[in-house]
Amino acid sequence: MQSPVVATKFHCTKSAIYSTGHCKKRTTIFHFKFTRSSTFRIQRFNLACHNRNPENHLVSPWSSDIFPRGIRNCTECINVSWRWVSQVISFYLFCLNLVADAVAIDYPSPSFVYACEDVNNYYANADHLEGKSLKKKLNSIIARHQSLSYREVWNALKLLDASDVDNPKASSGIVEIYSLRVVPKSLAGKPDGWNREHLWPRSYGLKDGSSLTDLHNIRPADVNVNSSRGNKYYGECNVYSTKCLKPANKEAALDTETDKDRWAPPKQHRGDIARALMYMAVCYGFRQPDGGPALHLSDSPKSSTSEMGLLSTLLKWNEIDPPSREEKLRNERVCKFYQHNRNPFVDHPEYASLIWEEHSSLRLPRSHEIHNKRQFKTSRSSVDRLQTFKERHGGIAMTGTKQF
Repeated sequence: MQSPVVATKFHCTKSAIYSTGHCKKRTTIFHFKFTRSSTFRIQRFNLACHNRNPENHLVSPWSSDIFPRGIRNCTECINVSWRWVSQVISFYLFCLNLVADAVAIDYPSPSFVYACEDVNNYYANADHLEGKSLKKKLNSIIARHQSLSYREVWNALKLLDASDVDNPKASSGIVEIYSLRVVPKSLAGKPDGWNREHLWPRSYGLKDGSSLTDLHNIRPADVNVNSSRGNKYYGECNVYSTKCLKPANKEAALDTETDKDRWAPPKQHRGDIARALMYMAVCYGFRQPDGGPALHLSDSPKSSTSEMGLLSTLLKWNEIDPPSREEKLRNERVCKFYQHNRNPFVDHPEYASLIWEEHSSLRLPRSHEIHNKRQFKTSRSSVDRLQTFKERHGGIAMTGTKQF
């Protein structure tokens, strides 16, 4: 993010002519340049006061009876000049505050640590919970967060979805969510460029406010591909569909697909999108202060009731496509630089089956059972499923005990 630059130039000329003297303030030019390093310069300041008699002849101030009035007139000129200086300095300090506020949004003080940065304590109160109790507790943890303006989202995406995840500020490109292409950051909002894709569509209950600009739910997408997806819910083509399109769009990744109602993103981002929608259903799944509707996940999605889906498919995607390094870094940066909250399902994918257990194909042990290594009885088929989950998620599965 480039530092804002505010520049202003003042040009004033003031003349005062009196019957017994003349005081003239020559052209006075102030040039102030405000930058992040607080550069402050006065380019030129010329002030001249001359005592003149009514005939416009120069006389010695020491011998002239108009000396006192001439001095007063010149003093008035100087007072006017310093009033200008005082006003400009006040304006300068005001601009510095604006710059500081703008910079703080993207790059907070390194010495300040937000609660979301301490991952272990962030979810401490969610232990021993499941179902609606877990959902409500997670909501209380993540719902109150910094809200961005819609314009600020552009710059945030340039950092969060940069093609070089290790040096995002220096990266010149971003990665589009559906096409997987790297495109220049400079094409943001251009007809042949990329725009802001709401994974949870706006028509499914997003209103003006924090839900509309939540960075966990917004990704860069090719303009044409984004338009092709529209507000379709997520899911793979119906096996009985005769109009399944693969890829979903000629500019989308080859492993995308779509039919009349469903849209399947690239396989490497299916888990990311599933966890983003789960976050939305928890963060905005209860009565919202701004009057927005409560969002829900369902296997019978409907925009009129703010139900997005397909839930069973999203739970499957969460299992087979665990959080990648890039997804974890993104989650960390949303916490540290922007909203100061986290997506719980990136940090704890097992929360998904604990909340939506009846829709999940894999019953995971509770998080407190994981951390405390408590024993639980299980059938042979359950052990097999845990072993499969371990292979997919990189954890350690053992008979009777599961650890991450």
